[in-house]
Amino acid sequence: MALEAIETGRHVPLDEIAESPQKVRRETVEQRLDDLAKSIKEHGQIHAVSLLQDGSDKYELINGHRRFQAARRGSMATLRANIYRIPAGQEKNKDLLIQQHLYAANMAEPLIPVERARMFEALIQQYSMTVEQVANCFEGETAESVAEAMKYLAIDQVVLDVISAHPEKFSEGHIRVLADFSSPDKRAWRMKPDEQLRVAREVAEQKDKLIAADPRKLEERVKSVVKLRREQERAKNEKEKIKKTQADPVKVLFRAVEAVESAARSLRDIDVQSIKDIDAGDKGDLIKRLYDSVQSLDDFANERLSKLPTSRKTAQ
Repeated sequence: MALEAIETGRHVPLDEIAESPQKVRRETVEQRLDDLAKSIKEHGQIHAVSLLQDGSDKYELINGHRRFQAARRGSMATLRANIYRIPAGQEKNKDLLIQQHLYAANMAEPLIPVERARMFEALIQQYSMTVEQVANCFEGETAESVAEAMKYLAIDQVVLDVISAHPEKFSEGHIRVLADFSSPDKRAWRMKPDEQLRVAREVAEQKDKLIAADPRKLEERVKSVVKLRREQERAKNEKEKIKKTQADPVKVLFRAVEAVESAARSLRDIDVQSIKDIDAGDKGDLIKRLYDSVQSLDDFANERLSKLPTSRKTAQ
């Protein structure tokens, strides 16, 4: 099922057009609008926009948001449009039909990876679809390709903003590396948001020409960033471990004695009179264990603790 075309090539006044919330190109809609407005004025509108007739006083713009924005920026009066409507009985599937229409319409200017991922995510969330069901909605997509595309959503939003602001600096290969190492699938090698941002800025600012030119070099850079952080964390853990093993043994002894005292107080506070009866075997076991513990404490105090060398604290 697809949107039903009812008119093509009609020039529609801009004030009769309302933008649809169903945007695929959220990442690239603002790019080079002045150039596009100039091109439309000088050479005419090459591709018609897609409008949906839904019974309201305005048409809903479902494809051609950049052309619409450029036309408004260039103070144009009309846009050439193809008019569509929802097939009878398919109103509940409106959003899905629009997404399918947008996917097909944008094949001439392929969606950047993040845009594809967001389109798939919207269908999964709105229609509770599985990855397989989403793939079945689009020609040429598979469950694997949809799942791979969804990885791009692991990139932190601040980093996506950097990519959006410098689209000419990030090839699909660069974005794929960022997505791959931002994904939970990478486990210990997963970049944290601040690391994603640091690496993305290096690409955007072209600080390293090799990284800017080759996604494989970017992957090497990512691994070095994560490796450094892991080594720093490992060193910190080692210091903490050494610190614990080098703790003052006298303080350790006092803490252990305090734990024994606390346990003794807990026993003392137990209301044994409230116990109506107890199994004879359990009673005997408890008494034996307490006497054994008392004997162990006595042995520790008289055989080990009493033999420790002593000194007097000097006045400070």
